[in-house]
Amino acid sequence: MKYVLISLLFLTLATSCKDQETVEDPAVTLAPGEVAYKGDYIHIGDAAVLSTEDAIYAVEIDDRAGELDQRAEEFMRTPYDMVQVVVTGELIPNPRKKETGEGWDEMLLIDKIIEVRKSSSSSVMQAPVPNQEDN
Repeated sequence: MKYVLISLLFLTLATSCKDQETVEDPAVTLAPGEVAYKGDYIHIGDAAVLSTEDAIYAVEIDDRAGELDQRAEEFMRTPYDMVQVVVTGELIPNPRKKETGEGWDEMLLIDKIIEVRKSSSSSVMQAPVPNQEDN
């Protein structure tokens, strides 16, 4: 049930976010056959997800994901904030999906963390500023 709720949360966030520009960073050099994934990352409990412009992937929770979590902390105001990341890795069929039928079809195994920054798709609401009258 928890995975269904997290999945619904991510679908809501993904469909309500503004279109993001795809920016290629010339400073990022990829080895032949290496694939970079750019998107919003979140890790809650025992589930981690990367939401890219084209797809949503489960993320394997391992030492590399732990390193990503540590680097992401400085950009998060709450544990539920997403951060924008660029990582390289390999996509495999999601073993949890095979076992339980829940989750995303593919899982990303992170090889290298290229960039971590505050997400531009934050959906934080601000309180309205009251009008001030001159005396």
